[in-house]
Amino acid sequence: MNRIGVFVIDPAWQLRKGGLRKTRKNQGRELDYPTMSVDDIFVLLDKDIFPQAEEEHCVFMWTIEQFLISCEHEMQQRGYKRHCRMIWNKMNGIAPAFTVRFSHEYLIWYYKGRLPPIATEQRGKFTTVFEERSRQHSRKPDFCYRMIDTLYPGCRKMDVFSREYREGWYQYGNQTDFFNKSSETIK
Repeated sequence: MNRIGVFVIDPAWQLRKGGLRKTRKNQGRELDYPTMSVDDIFVLLDKDIFPQAEEEHCVFMWTIEQFLISCEHEMQQRGYKRHCRMIWNKMNGIAPAFTVRFSHEYLIWYYKGRLPPIATEQRGKFTTVFEERSRQHSRKPDFCYRMIDTLYPGCRKMDVFSREYREGWYQYGNQTDFFNKSSETIK
């Protein structure tokens, strides 16, 4: 079996659309895709995803403020070390309870074993904060995939809870063609 060296995981965190429905009264509070509890997400990762990993590998995990502590706790329980927290400034966002606007998500870089070295010529070229306007709900920025491809050009990569086909990446999820129609899916 060919092992995976880099995972990008965008869990289907169990949340709902918030806010008042004055402007879109027919829109429900449920998301347009199935969600999972934190426990169910990590059961799935333990059963289906992490067994495919190389002994030393990286996990780039997407999360939001609400699930940051749970995510870090669960990954630490599985023996992962955190390399860094990256922040995606989405340049837009919601203002829960009409307070501050939540305009970011975290991309947390974990590793198991020793941190696999990045491409030598890429050392120090990326920062922990990046900006790219969000396009659609749950669609992640192209920048992050380009960055990971650049840092780890020779690694097998898997996009978990994938919703968009990416050349050279394995996909895992039940909506792998959501943002496009050509996909090579591993289920």
